[in-house]
Amino acid sequence: MDQIQTKVNVPFKLIFLAMVFMTCLIAANLVASKLFSVGGFSMTSGIIIYPLTFLVLDSITECWGKPVAQKIVWVGLLANVLFVLLLQLAIHLPAAPFWKGQEAYALVLGALPRVVLASLCGYSVSQTLDITIFVGLKKRTQGKMLWLRSLLSTAISQLADSTVFMFIGFTGILPITAIFTTIGTEYVLKFLYAVVGVPLIYLIVRWIHGSKNGRVIPQFNQE
Repeated sequence: MDQIQTKVNVPFKLIFLAMVFMTCLIAANLVASKLFSVGGFSMTSGIIIYPLTFLVLDSITECWGKPVAQKIVWVGLLANVLFVLLLQLAIHLPAAPFWKGQEAYALVLGALPRVVLASLCGYSVSQTLDITIFVGLKKRTQGKMLWLRSLLSTAISQLADSTVFMFIGFTGILPITAIFTTIGTEYVLKFLYAVVGVPLIYLIVRWIHGSKNGRVIPQFNQE
């Protein structure tokens, strides 16, 4: 009996963007333990990297549809969980007698379970919301006004991310006023990031559609 072979043609550009998405996602969590200050306000370093994931995800949603983007979000969630587990494994390995960096290593890379849970919840809610809003606006605008779809979906989902993360991670630890202040401060920076990122999403989408033979990348199932 002849073997039936199924050839799956996954575009290289989709694989590349998914890799960028995962890298930014993991890097944002890795550097989040460092705080920096701008104008007297303190924020986590992850805020510089994490908003990039929304721009990449919007580009993927625009060109390959909601099902593909949503699968990448769930794979990203699993990657985050695996990343945390592997970090905990490394932290709890018995340190060599001559190595003096165990405390610093555990302090920088170790995270409180509640903060990790808050991060994962914020990620799942915000990224799924971003896709849903983006696709909904695409239907309403008949595929036009990419700048508006990207800006609104990113702006709303980023607010959801900060709100979910702060309330799950710090309710009962920080005063409610401090939680709202932190949400507001981070959101201003995230919104500016979304505005600055509008030209970038146009460049990414144009790069995706560009090909030597001039054909447009397949859209797959957009629903």
